Amino acid sequence: MTISADGLPSAVPCCFAVIERDGAPVIVSGLDRKPKSVEARDLARVRNIEANPRVSLLVDDYSKDWNQLGFVLVHGVGRLLDGHSDAARAAVRVLREKYAQYREMDLDGAPVIEIGSLRAVSWSASGSLDGRTDDLASVLRGRRSVRSFLPDPVPAEVVRGAIEAAGWAPSPHGRQPWRFAVVERPERRAGLAEAMAATWDEQLRLDGQDEEIVRIRLEKSKQRLIEAPVLVIPCLYLADLDVYPDTDRQAAEELMAIQSLGSAVQNFLLAIYASGFDAGWMCAPLFCPDVVRDYLGLDERFTPHALLPVGKAAKEPVRRPRRPVDELIVDWD
Repeated sequence: MTISADGLPSAVPCCFAVIERDGAPVIVSGLDRKPKSVEARDLARVRNIEANPRVSLLVDDYSKDWNQLGFVLVHGVGRLLDGHSDAARAAVRVLREKYAQYREMDLDGAPVIEIGSLRAVSWSASGSLDGRTDDLASVLRGRRSVRSFLPDPVPAEVVRGAIEAAGWAPSPHGRQPWRFAVVERPERRAGLAEAMAATWDEQLRLDGQDEEIVRIRLEKSKQRLIEAPVLVIPCLYLADLDVYPDTDRQAAEELMAIQSLGSAVQNFLLAIYASGFDAGWMCAPLFCPDVVRDYLGLDERFTPHALLPVGKAAKEPVRRPRRPVDELIVDWD
C-alpha cells in the first residue's frame, strides 16, 4: 500500500521477493511491461512513492480453517530503481527465479520498486504461520533432526531465506568463511548418493558389523539423499581469512572458521524449521570431501563439511533427551 501526496491510500496486489542490499534485507517488486499508452511513472504506486516513500506490504496466509489464519505486515521506505541499473537487473533475476511467469515476460529495462528500512509485525491464530511459532524459545526447542521426508517440493525462497539467515552467523573478522551448494534435481541427488556410497560402505565396515547390517545402513543413508527434495552442502571457505606467519595463530584462525560454520548451519536449520519445513544434519561429507567436491564440480577452495537434507517430515522423528541445564554448567563463580 502506498499513500498519495494528498494522503489517500492506494492498495494493489503485487509480486515480490526479499533480497539483501548492503547487508540488510529489502523487498523488490517488478513493474510488468504495460501497454504503450501507460508509462511506469504514470502508475499510481510509482507516483505515490515519489511523493511519499512510506510503503506497507501485507502478506497473508489464508485458510478455510480460521484457526490457521495468519499475516505479516511490513512497513518500509520505497524507491524506484532505474531499470538499466545493476540493482534492478539483480532484482529481476531473483523475481524470475521465484515466479515462473516472469521468465516469459520482457522485464529488462523496466523499473523496479525497492522497499528498505523494513519493520514487520505478524499475527496468526495458532501463534505462527504453518502452525509454528515465531517465538525464539519455541523454535529452538521445536527444531528436530529429520531422516525421512515427503516428496513435497521446497520453495526456492525458503532455501534462499535460510541461507541468508546463515549469513548472519558470527564469524572471524566478519569474513563469513563458508559457502553453500544446493542440490535439487532428483538425478543429481541420486548421483551424489552413489558417489558417496563407496566411502559409506568402507566406514560402516570399520565398525565390524555383519554384511546385512552394513547393507541396510548404507541403503538408508542413500535413501535420505534421494528422498529429500533439496540437499544443501555447507562448505568451509578459508580464502578470505587472515594469514599469519606462525602455525599456532593460523591453526586458531582456521578453527574459528570451523566454529563459525557450525553457527551458520544452526541458523540455517532454525530458519528452515521456522519456515514450516524440516531438515537434518549429516556429517558424511567430512569423511569424503574430495568425492563430494568432485561430483558437484566445486572449486578446490570449497571443502564440504556437512549435508543438510530439507523437506517436510514424513513422520515424527525420535528425539533424544536433553541434559538438564545444571548438568551443562561446569563452573559459575
